[in-house]
Formats: sequence, structure tokens, C-alpha cells
Amino acid sequence: MKSRLADIGLSSVLAIAALAMGFDLVVATRISALVVSVSMLVVLMYIARDAGVRLARLRSAGSPQLARVEIGLLLACAGFAVARGLLALEAFDRPLSSAESQAARLYDLLFLTLALLAGLTLMKSPAFARSLLRMGTRPALLLASSFAVMILVSTLLLCLPISVRGFEHIQPLDALFTATSAVCVTGLTVNEVSAVYTPFGQLVILLAIQFGGIGIMSIAAIAVSLRSDSSLGAQAQYASLFDAGSLGELRGQVYTIVATTFGIEALGAAALWGLWKDDAALAEQSVVWLAVFHSISAFCNAGFSLFPGGLVRFASDGATQLVVMTLIVTGGLGFPVYHVLLRRLGQRASGWLRRQAVDPPPYQLAARVVWRTTLLLIALGAVGLLALEGAGAFAHLDWFDRVFAALFSSITTRTAGFNTIDFAALSETSTLLVIALMFIGGSPGSTAGGVKTTTVAVLFATFRAELRGAEPSIGPRAIAPETIRRASAVTAISIALIVLFLGLLTLTEQAPFLELLFETVSAFATVGLSQGLTPQLSAAGRAVIVAAMFVGRIGPMGIALAVGERRERRSWRLPQADLQIW
Repeated sequence: MKSRLADIGLSSVLAIAALAMGFDLVVATRISALVVSVSMLVVLMYIARDAGVRLARLRSAGSPQLARVEIGLLLACAGFAVARGLLALEAFDRPLSSAESQAARLYDLLFLTLALLAGLTLMKSPAFARSLLRMGTRPALLLASSFAVMILVSTLLLCLPISVRGFEHIQPLDALFTATSAVCVTGLTVNEVSAVYTPFGQLVILLAIQFGGIGIMSIAAIAVSLRSDSSLGAQAQYASLFDAGSLGELRGQVYTIVATTFGIEALGAAALWGLWKDDAALAEQSVVWLAVFHSISAFCNAGFSLFPGGLVRFASDGATQLVVMTLIVTGGLGFPVYHVLLRRLGQRASGWLRRQAVDPPPYQLAARVVWRTTLLLIALGAVGLLALEGAGAFAHLDWFDRVFAALFSSITTRTAGFNTIDFAALSETSTLLVIALMFIGGSPGSTAGGVKTTTVAVLFATFRAELRGAEPSIGPRAIAPETIRRASAVTAISIALIVLFLGLLTLTEQAPFLELLFETVSAFATVGLSQGLTPQLSAAGRAVIVAAMFVGRIGPMGIALAVGERRERRSWRLPQADLQIW
């Protein structure tokens, strides 16, 4: 009997399990639920058996990536099998509610889908292994696919009973929306995080924010820089991706990313804990957890909050706003800037210890552009909002709080997503100003989105040079033609995508055009601000926003590189043509 069972292939077991689950979806009785639970356990045993045999060969052949994928699929199947088994046992004690029955059907479908994917991966393991190896040689494609995998994993975890406060909150589209918003560090939500998700669900969201904020490419660079057996090709690709000249410089930037991220987040959490620990309104909550969550969310420019209504309760708390604003700005400056700062501080510290005068080299042009553009945008946004909304959305605040509200709103519009005022109360002129700030976003290599401050600086310098009839330059340096082309391409692609997503929203939603534009730019630039439209979106509208968040986080250039083949350099050029444009 045992030999006969051993001879049954995985494909046959999956087919039998599919029939059992199909029967349960149609009949939905206690017996069918028990049969489904047993079939899930059998499928898990067969997948584990085949995975242990086939993946051991691939691991020995130098293909451990597929083994990690299979282990992940196996764990996901096990999680949904446990959840389905608990519901099956519950059905013998009492009739399941409609929400529980819907969750049971969802777990059937998710388990079957994941089991089929795991089985297909095992049956076609050599082909999958080759695909993973090819993907590793194309960083842009790896970027897009890795973010998609992170979103999928987070979505599955948020569908588990342990993640939500009730089965009525297990909605696949809502889970996908929240997971995408977290991984893409956007902050748009269709429900209150603290009211819907348990501490485990909140932890899933926070981890998605952390990994999404650091960036999957940074994580891959960490792995490449720390592994001694990584290929020279992979090292060169990731070094060029981070503008590093060598593996040693790549390691330096990786250490900078890790040190600045966790160091700044720890300081921010400590500051928020010190401000909130004596707040009587937070006596029934874990202040430590609130401080850690909001510190990570602020530094990663995510905008997720565990307070109902965001940070509106701190509209008159200047200290809390100052800490959050500092976290947002530091997260939006970019890791390359921190790398320059830490290197200069290291040189000065070394000179101080040796008691020698040290004259560090001047700041790089990119760092100076980031600082000046960031400060200019913050100042212009704050002055503009204060002038436009001093007697409007800020009228209920005193003058000191109005200044803080204008400054906080100017900073948070550049992809942070926190709010201390109701953005639905802004005038149309202020709304347009906020949309422009959201579109610009943060700086390259940061946790922020948007077209980036350097892109705007390059375009402005080019426009100024065209008016003067001079060569485009920033400071004492001329701007390379390749940089101008990249800035123009990123801006043009971003505008085209925003128009596309906005057009789709006009077809699916019945809302004022300006609100739809605000929602679209907020999603694409991964800001997370809303004028109250997000919870009212239809299923199709939520799908559009999910796509906008994903594309906006990956970046137009990343998408173009991921789907396009690298062209060979030509040794010849086409003759130039001049076209009339006015």
C-alpha cells in the first residue's frame, strides 16, 4: 500500500485536491470542509517530498534561488492550510457566518493556486532556475519582479486570520491595495489600519514599509557586496547601479544605507517615545510600538499611521511635528548624500584624532543640488500654503500653529503622506500647488517617490540656458546631454502615465476631476495624501490606483529598462534633421 502511494505523482495529487476543493466550493458542507483539509495536508506532504529531492540537486548545482522560492511557496500553502483547517473544525461546533464561509472559499482558491504554482515550479525546475539566473543579470527587471513578489507575499499574509480583527475584513482586493501601498511606501489606505489589522497585521505592514523603503535593489546590493562568491559581472552591474566605481565603494554605500536607516529610525523612535510616553490619551496603547511604527513610516516616507485620521491630533503639537518633519526630510534626501556626509565626517574625525588639520574635498555637485532644491521647494511650498490657506484650511489654528501646519504640509506633500490638516478643505489653487509638489517628490536614492529634485533642477537649468542661448549648466559644471535626455524622458513618461491612470479613473469613478487628479498624482508619486476619495473608490478604481502606485515606485525609467532589451552601440550616426516646433 505504501509503495502504491509513493508511486502516485504530484500532478495526480494536485488533480484530486482540485476536485475536492471544487466540490467544497459548490457544496460547502462540514464533510467537504474536512475532506479539503485532509487533501491540503496530503498535497503539502507530496510537495515537501518532491522539493527535498529535486531542489537538493539544484542547490548542489549552484541554483539555490529556486529552493528559496519553493520553500516560500510551501510555507504559504501551509499557512492557508492551517487557516482552512481551523475553519473546518469550527464548522463542527457551529454554523459558519457568511464572512467565515467567504474566507474559507478564499483559502481554498489561494491554497490551490499556490500549490499548482509550487508543483509547476518543481516539474519545470531547470527552466525556472535558468530564468532566475537570467533575471539576476538584469537589475531593472529584478527590481520590478522583486517588488511584485514583496507585494504578493504581503497580500497573502494580510489575508490570514491572524492579521485581521475579524473575518469580515478579509478582502483580497483591500489586502492587495494595502500591501501595494506599504511596499511602495505610499500610505493610501481604504480602511483604518489600527481598526482593521491586528498587531501581527500591523507588523506585516511595517516590514513591507521597511523593505520597500530601503529598496529591494539595496537589499540585493547588500547580498552581492557581502558575498565572496558573487560574480564580477553582478558586482559591476550593482556598482554601476549605485554609481560606485568598485566593489569596495559599493560596500561603503551599502553600509551607509544600513547605518543611516536604522540609526535615524532609532533616534526618531526614541524622540517620539519621549514625547508620547506621558500622554494620557495613549495610556491603553503601546507607546513603544506607536513610536517605532511612526518613526519607520516617516523616515521611509510611507505615511501610514496607527492614529485615526492620521496626525491631525498633533496639529498643535509642534514638537511631534518637528520630529516627524525631520524624519521625512532625512528620508527624502537620499542615501548618496549621507554617504558623502559620513565620508567627510570620517575624514574630519580622523584628522581630529591625529591632531592634524584636514581640508575635506568640496561637496559633490549632486549633493549641493539636492540640498538647495529641497530647501527651496520646502520654503516655496510653506509660504504658498500659508498665504493661500491662512484664512482657509488653517483658519482654526493660531498663527504659530498655522506656520507649523504650512511647513509640515509643504514637507509631507513631497511623498510623505502624513497630514495634520484636512486636505479636502484646501482651495483649488492650493490643491494645484500640492499636486505640483507631489509630482516633484524627493531626491534620487531616497525612500521618496516623484520625478526627483535633481530632475527638476536639470530641467530648470536647461530652460534657463535656452532662454539665454547658453550651454545648460549648474554652478561651475555643464550638464551632460545624457543627463538632460534622462530628465526629459523621466518627466515625459511620468506625465504620460499620470494621464493614462487619470483617464482610467474618469471612466471608473464619479468624482470631481481635480480630486481624481489629486488621487492619481498622489498614488503615482507614492505620496499617500487623499482628499477623502480613497475609501470611496470602486473595485476597478482601486485596481487602477494599485497599478499607479506600483509603476510610480518602480519608476518610468526602471519600467523602460525592464521591458526593453539593451541595444548594441553603433559605430555610426544618422544625419540630423531640424523640425519646426512653433
